[in-house]
Amino acid sequence: MRTSFLLLISVLLIYSCKEKNKNNSLNQKNPKNFTLKTDSLLTVYEKNGEFMGSLELSHKGKSIYSKTIGYSDIESKKKADSNTKYRIGSISKTFTAALIFKAIEENKLSFNETIEKYFPNIKNANKITIANLLQHRSGIHDYTRDKKFFEYRTQYKSSQDMLSIISNYESDFEPNTQGEYSNSNYFLLSQILEKKYNKPYEILLQEKITLPLVLEDTYSGKQININNNESHSYSFSKKQTKFVETDMSITIGSGSIVSTPKDVNKFMTALFTGKLLSTESLDLMKTIEDNYGMGLFQYKITDRKGFGHRGHLDEFRSTSIYFPKEDLAFTLISNGAKVDINDLYIEILKLYFNDAIIELSKTEVERFVGTYVYEKDKKDKVVFIQDETTLVHIIKGEFKEPLIYKGNNRFVMEQMYGESISFMFSSDGDHLTFEQGNFKGKYIKE
Repeated sequence: MRTSFLLLISVLLIYSCKEKNKNNSLNQKNPKNFTLKTDSLLTVYEKNGEFMGSLELSHKGKSIYSKTIGYSDIESKKKADSNTKYRIGSISKTFTAALIFKAIEENKLSFNETIEKYFPNIKNANKITIANLLQHRSGIHDYTRDKKFFEYRTQYKSSQDMLSIISNYESDFEPNTQGEYSNSNYFLLSQILEKKYNKPYEILLQEKITLPLVLEDTYSGKQININNNESHSYSFSKKQTKFVETDMSITIGSGSIVSTPKDVNKFMTALFTGKLLSTESLDLMKTIEDNYGMGLFQYKITDRKGFGHRGHLDEFRSTSIYFPKEDLAFTLISNGAKVDINDLYIEILKLYFNDAIIELSKTEVERFVGTYVYEKDKKDKVVFIQDETTLVHIIKGEFKEPLIYKGNNRFVMEQMYGESISFMFSSDGDHLTFEQGNFKGKYIKE
């Protein structure tokens, strides 16, 4: 087990609490408590040289927590600050999707029009719609999964060069038969926007989004300029080594935007509160099929539903999620880390939502151990074993999934995408209610 993970657990255990009969309230009601916990968590990583980057949480459009640690340029010992700008990678796709939906609302584009008039040389162009591009259902091969990509990623490529590269790919699958992530989709969407408005993508971004929302630190990136408070990224594999930067000409529409966590939160809040698009457009963006929305993914954190996107460009890693019910915007951007950024953002959000560790004794866990049979189908069984004070779900007799205790005899198996699985046990452990998505069934202990 990594040292960093042990440190993370030790920090969290400091703030663990016993089960309470009442529901936990959001830590935004006690910002000092959340700030102390999160500062402690991030300080551990900073002292051990395991994370650099910036974090911002906004509630109802107002900043409630901001933290930046590390350097934007290690060589010159330039410290990062709250205004340091980072490459946000694929979070750029959410901006591109918003631009497409604005064009649709302006009757410049049609959601279901095919793309052959824009790209006649793309395979299956007469079958691929703008909707397919938005939702990664086009079948167009991802140029970043081409071995040649790593030969040219640091070189300037014109849009025509990139279009030629993408046009030469064979289709990965028949359009609209499945979903598969492809950066090519969003490069093509940027080119459709440029053709329709007869303006460069960077100008459209400025006119349609950054100027109206007053995003002063958000723009299409060029070569990194530390004198403009832009950050380099660093590999932490052996020592902290500056990573050779990707030429942003090849990331237009798919990963070309530079921003700050504060600006990204302002964008996400505007998007989800009707300040940028209509409710109808936003609903389409949030429509999930084969795990893909249209410029958005769905996230589940401690039973709370959010929408957003992650990014990975060079050694920049970013996550931005908006939780509509809680009116919370969260953005974390790293320019170098040894720790798993996914684990980090999940733990920070758990701290915010005050889903502290609820402890059970070994004896309390024991009553839930065993095999439970679905009352309508005796072949359908769920099995639980015990690992000290943790209840573990055994899947297909082989895979072990530790469950998280939520109180009141309820355990959940959280999933990054899709619906979390809930097991609500009776007090004596004789039966349980299994819930996943639309399914709800009663299981009896053998």
